[in-house]
Amino acid sequence: MNAQPATQEVRPYVIRTYDRWIILVIVLVGGWVLFRPVFAVVTTYRGVTFEASLIPDTAEYYYKKAIAIDPAVPDGWIHLGELYYSFSDQNRMRYELAAATFEAGTKALPTNARLPFDLGRTYLIKLRDYKKAEDALRTSVQRDPTNEFAWDYLAYAALKSGDRPYALQCWRKVLEIDPGHDSARREIQRYGG
Repeated sequence: MNAQPATQEVRPYVIRTYDRWIILVIVLVGGWVLFRPVFAVVTTYRGVTFEASLIPDTAEYYYKKAIAIDPAVPDGWIHLGELYYSFSDQNRMRYELAAATFEAGTKALPTNARLPFDLGRTYLIKLRDYKKAEDALRTSVQRDPTNEFAWDYLAYAALKSGDRPYALQCWRKVLEIDPGHDSARREIQRYGG
């Protein structure tokens, strides 16, 4: 009989016993790091379903959870701010929550142009703080100079802040981007451009 001599296991006992668990932990941690943005987006869109179902408290929970999962994904910030903005019942505190959310998102995502645009829009239309609106919209057009709507809102914010020449300059920029933008053309004629 040709018997093979038994080979003795040289790995330490802990690794022999727990190697499957160690591999599982490594896979789970690695998966969390790699797929965290995906989890944040999925969680955000879970909130969107509740918002569409007119259940804003649950939507708010999921948006906050998405931000906690990965603050570098803009979807949670945008939808949470828009939830505060839309489901406000004309409550100034909700508009201030929207502005605070957009501001925190703007700081967390220094290349995103949508968040400062929404921040500027909130300050301009709902909170009527024209200087803060102008500052936020300037940030938005710096991040995305091709956004005609950000330039248009910036023009209105500058006009309300008392800087009519800069407002006219912004509306001219809108016309450079979109020559068919009728309201910009009307405002230029109205304010002496």
